[in-house]
Amino acid sequence: MVLSLEFSTQHRKQITLEKRVKELEHDKESLRSDFEAAQGSVELMRSMVEKARREYLAQVQETIKTEILMGQTVSSLDCAVVELRAETSSLRQLNTQLVGELESTKEAAAAVEKKLEEVAGKLSEAKGQLEEAASSLAALTTERDAAEASKQNLEAEKADLMNFSIYHEVVDGKLIPPAP
Repeated sequence: MVLSLEFSTQHRKQITLEKRVKELEHDKESLRSDFEAAQGSVELMRSMVEKARREYLAQVQETIKTEILMGQTVSSLDCAVVELRAETSSLRQLNTQLVGELESTKEAAAAVEKKLEEVAGKLSEAKGQLEEAASSLAALTTERDAAEASKQNLEAEKADLMNFSIYHEVVDGKLIPPAP
């Protein structure tokens, strides 16, 4: 009865561990998906920033050409360059921020993967313990069956002895009832 309870407890623990492993695997896949999406977003943002920068540069160049052709002063050209530098600086800051976020996402994914490996090790250990418990249970079941058979033989022998009278004979180790 105690072994049955231990086996049931071990079985429930194994099922719980297996569920937790599945949850962690799902979380790992989810984090990987999020990480890949973040990488895609960073690449998209980079291409968008680069495209906007090129477009902006093209617009600035057109403005400069127009201002020169129209005879505007050099001071207006200096303002456009200052604005371009400010825009470039803000774009660099945005790029640095996105790279930092990507690195933190990578670190988080690595931490989850490490935890998943730890859980997998614990699961493997629990499976080994479960196998040992199953082996012990089989051995005890065999011992119980042998003891039951021995008990039945002894009870039959006891019943024979209880029916013994002085008229019975023992022949070759067996009780022979008296002839009628």
